[in-house]
Amino acid sequence: MREGKLLKSEMISRDGEIFYVEKVAFKDWHESLHHFYLISDRLSNGHPIVEQKWSYEDFCDVTVRLDDCTYALNRQVEVIALVRSFRPIPVDEFDRIARPLIM
Repeated sequence: MREGKLLKSEMISRDGEIFYVEKVAFKDWHESLHHFYLISDRLSNGHPIVEQKWSYEDFCDVTVRLDDCTYALNRQVEVIALVRSFRPIPVDEFDRIARPLIM
């Protein structure tokens, strides 16, 4: 992510899959909320969305499967966390394996 202050950037292997995990911080919740939607749009721009799942408790938590990868984007007040696979994985399976990496 180009926005925010980088807190974490690493590759993690789990259940035979490799994931990229990144966390960035913002000065306050308002700025992070604004950037959440900008980042979300940029990540899927130009790629057909095959499957997606939003959290209805907080619309700042989404898992998206594109034609070439799957990613989860989560806003945690002033921090935005991203976990991304290197191949498309069904959303439910991705959430089971990768979601704990950003919580």
